[in-house]
Amino acid sequence: MNKGTIHVLIAMSLVGASAFAAKERVIRFQNHVRLGYDSNIYGTADAEGSAFLTDIVNLSGKMNFSSRTDALVYWQPEFQYRFDADPKFITYQDLYGRLNHAMSQRAFLTLSDRFRYQQKEGQTGLVGGGVQDFNQNYIENDLQGAIDYTLSSKNYLKVGGGYEVRVWDDSEYGKGTKNNDYNQLTADGSFIRQFKPNKTQGMAGINYVNNEFAGDRGGYDSVTVLGGVDQNFNKNVTGYGRLGWSFNTVDGKESYDTSSPYLQAGMEVNPTARTSFNGSMGYSMYRSENSVYNAQNRFNVGLGAKHDITAKISLVGSFTYSYSLYKSDYAADVDGTVDVPAGDVDDNYLTLALRCSYQVNRNNFLEAGYLYANRFSDFTDWDRNRVDLGWRLRL
Repeated sequence: MNKGTIHVLIAMSLVGASAFAAKERVIRFQNHVRLGYDSNIYGTADAEGSAFLTDIVNLSGKMNFSSRTDALVYWQPEFQYRFDADPKFITYQDLYGRLNHAMSQRAFLTLSDRFRYQQKEGQTGLVGGGVQDFNQNYIENDLQGAIDYTLSSKNYLKVGGGYEVRVWDDSEYGKGTKNNDYNQLTADGSFIRQFKPNKTQGMAGINYVNNEFAGDRGGYDSVTVLGGVDQNFNKNVTGYGRLGWSFNTVDGKESYDTSSPYLQAGMEVNPTARTSFNGSMGYSMYRSENSVYNAQNRFNVGLGAKHDITAKISLVGSFTYSYSLYKSDYAADVDGTVDVPAGDVDDNYLTLALRCSYQVNRNNFLEAGYLYANRFSDFTDWDRNRVDLGWRLRL
């Protein structure tokens, strides 16, 4: 029994005990079965394709323990068989739990934890050539906590923190010569004021991030001072914006001090009951997505849309784009174990996804999906096309 299985069994035992103790429970279940083909199953320049059969289970529940305490639990295991890949059978896990508790009339506590067993993201890869690091799986756990405190009818305080850890299956990749395992500590505090109830509120705050990779590879520290606004323009349009400045220290071959802008913004538009759009963008310092650098300056954009064509047919689409700048000053202390490119390095990654669903009856749906992904950068270039047909059961 591997570490991932043990963690899931422990987590599910805690979930089951909590659900049994709850006074009121709402449980939802969905099962997705999909048959498809992936033209680049590993996400590399060699572009090896394979057909696949996958089963995704989605189990969620909301539990009310009292008028002051409730919990939300979400579990999504995925089982996938790949006809022409190694290994052929893989499994992933995604388990999330959140506890909400009113400590008093003024203080509200939120605790959450997310456990994932997943494969590397499309932008992850070994920069500068050498041994390909495809087909890498990892365990990740992200624990978060926050307290909201009401100062008055218009003023609020919020403080929070988190601890995230990632451990890769391959010990040589996670520790060894690559040292891609990491721990990340976060802390934040903000003052929030409502200018117009249920319409406009502003905030000012400070965020802290400390990321440390395994061994003596290094990491980075970042302190961000920011301000922002949340706005309900009308019943169909909402938006938010955050703007600030980050003061960073990247520890690698040498300690490098730098500063950078911080931006987070998003908007949601619901023009009709059957149509919705959303978009977001951001710019910040972020942890590295490869084995050579300890940090990156990342810009990202996301767009999404959903439309119910009829009462039974729905269409969902999304687009994401990430641009990463890896400065030479961000290079890790790799001690010659991998090749470090000369100068700064650009990395671009985009995805386009479409999914159509037809409701056969109350509980059964037929689906068709398409995903296009493309990575183009100074050190690698590949794309992939993935199509699937599926059946979804909802109870």
